[in-house]
Amino acid sequence: MHADTTTTSQPLTGPDAPLPPALSESSQPIGGPESFFIRCGYRSRSEVEYFLDETDDTVTWQPDVYPYAAERAKELGRDVVIDIGCGQAGKLASLAAEHPDWTFVGVDFGDNLRWCHDNHPFGQWVEADLESAERLPLDPDLVRRSVVICSDVIEHLVDPAPALSLILGLLREGSAAAVLSTPARECRSGYDTPGPPRNPSHVREWASDEFQALLRASGFEIHDAGLTRSDDASNGLSTQLLLVGVGGTEVGEQ
Repeated sequence: MHADTTTTSQPLTGPDAPLPPALSESSQPIGGPESFFIRCGYRSRSEVEYFLDETDDTVTWQPDVYPYAAERAKELGRDVVIDIGCGQAGKLASLAAEHPDWTFVGVDFGDNLRWCHDNHPFGQWVEADLESAERLPLDPDLVRRSVVICSDVIEHLVDPAPALSLILGLLREGSAAAVLSTPARECRSGYDTPGPPRNPSHVREWASDEFQALLRASGFEIHDAGLTRSDDASNGLSTQLLLVGVGGTEVGEQ
């Protein structure tokens, strides 16, 4: 799955954190749990087709997300990467080439996961429907050595709660941190756009303040948050990039 995120591998929060170049100011407060904290009036899709992660060699989407996650893994002394919604795992393959001693776990289902099984000489491939899976069949020691990536996946899900719960469960089991990315609606179509997203495979897209509210309400602590490149062709900063842990903990503490 894909999205748009960070141009830097440095922490993204604090007084010097980049502010979203929003297309407009919003006159509305963020929504509540019933809308996944998206502002009133936004229309989400009720269903989307399966997202087949076919490779486009001319453009790399979210080119900085996986390098950012690898830097965090090194800082935290972790050597396992668990990729939730890995698609065909092209960017995971690049990390595997750079870090041959690390362990990589890709989580997805359907044709994407079958492609990984058939084409990648590395990795552990775990089948899970991210809208229904409650936990992953992973060795506890593997989880404790890991960081989690979920890059441009959440916007494809009609119900994002199970996927967020799955990620939070891995953090509670000892994963050091999770790196999340998803489109920043305020940078693409504006805070108060009525939806649904222009991308037909996206159910909904969050503005940055809405997505952070969703994460906090779901039990996460946000350690870093900012914007990253959506792709390496336009280089536009229109993807959210966040480093999160369990609520009430420091990064790597859980």
